[in-house]
Amino acid sequence: CGVASCNAGFADCDGNPANGCEVDTRAAVAGCGRCGNACPARPNAAPTCAGGACGVACNAGFGDCDGDPANGCEADLRTSPARCGACGAACAPRANASPTCAGGACGAACNAGFASCDGDGANGCETPTASDAGNCGGCGVRCAFANASGRCAAGACALGACSAGWADCDGAPANGCEVNTGASPANCGA
Repeated sequence: CGVASCNAGFADCDGNPANGCEVDTRAAVAGCGRCGNACPARPNAAPTCAGGACGVACNAGFGDCDGDPANGCEADLRTSPARCGACGAACAPRANASPTCAGGACGAACNAGFASCDGDGANGCETPTASDAGNCGGCGVRCAFANASGRCAAGACALGACSAGWADCDGAPANGCEVNTGASPANCGA
């Protein structure tokens, strides 16, 4: 006894008539389209066979963005700002920031001297921490001095102008303008 012919889409690859036409050449990765035609392994993917043609099933976090199964799933969708989470899904630019992608989700890395102090990612890194006296060097860092205004220069607080009638006689900015020149006998008027 032998196999006269196989039904369409099947083949007798082992030559054993007892098990008939054992390979579905439309879906078998080891015999895709014909006996002995094994679909090759590709980077970041598992080989597939559909309709008798080899293809790839991408591993989680990867995509075949160029449509070429020969190089597998070449795009890392977990870390690429140009393809974050899916092929063609680019992270939007934000003010004073560079787009980032972590775990397939878009984010932003603030440029030096800027921060997102309002917590709203849509407006980017809106705060200039190098010059904002209310957020000097970081969010919420206020430049406050006794009897004086504060200013922020290069991300560091500095003593600003003394309030009328006050002076910084000891030259130590940490205690602000410590002398009331209108009431101090030792520093009367100046």
